[in-house]
Formats: sequence, structure tokens, C-alpha cells
Amino acid sequence: MPKPIVTDIQIRFGDTDMLGHINNAAYVQYLEVARMQLVQEALKSGVPSFNFVLAHISLDFKREIKLGKKVTIESLITRIGNSSFEMAYSVLADGVVCATAKSVQVGIDPAQMTAAPLPEPVRQFLQGFMGPQEEVECH
Repeated sequence: MPKPIVTDIQIRFGDTDMLGHINNAAYVQYLEVARMQLVQEALKSGVPSFNFVLAHISLDFKREIKLGKKVTIESLITRIGNSSFEMAYSVLADGVVCATAKSVQVGIDPAQMTAAPLPEPVRQFLQGFMGPQEEVECH
């Protein structure tokens, strides 16, 4: 199995709710940070800049996360299509899976704001993080 992209998350006090755990809306932001790390890794690897939009996201909560935990997200690519790719995520707190998620991203032509095929260098880069399509718990 390929090595996942690991993203460290800085939890803020404002991410918590009245029950003292991380609010569900914060998880979506954490996943966005993980996607941006994917882009940064691509750029560091010499992949030309590419544009995509989030088309779908689903999130399953398994355990609560409280302030003070070390939170990381492990991400893998689970499918690469012509103009889209899918990602699977595990959200861990102190090494324990607390949530899993999936997302679909679509490559776009920013001038037309329409779907566009993923460039070959992007496809090759994403292939390096390809994992299984079933639910992924990366750690």
C-alpha cells in the first residue's frame, strides 16, 4: 500500500463547541488543509499548477476529538478519472482514527469554469498516492 500524505492539523480553541469537542464543521476545514498539502507536494515535485474544485464530500464520525489532542490527517487517492479524482482520509487524534472521509475533486478550466481533463503530470503524481477504493484507515 502506498504511503499516505500526512497532514498535521493545528486545532484552534474556536474549533470547539459547547461540549468541549471539535465541532463537526471544523473537520471539513481540516480536510481542505489536507487537499492543499497535496497541491503543495505536487508543486514541490515539479508538477505544474493545476486547478480543481471540490464536487463532493462525505464524512463519518467515529470518536470525538477534544482540544489538546495531536490531530493528523492521512490522505490517499482512491480513483483517478479523466477530469476528476477521489480522495479518502483518516482523521486521527493521538494516533486513533476518529473520522473517515471521502471527497471528489474535478479539474477545471478557470477561464470557462467547466470540467477539464487532468494534465498527464498531475495524473502521474496522483498515481503515486493511489490506494484501495474501499474505506481507508491509512495508519
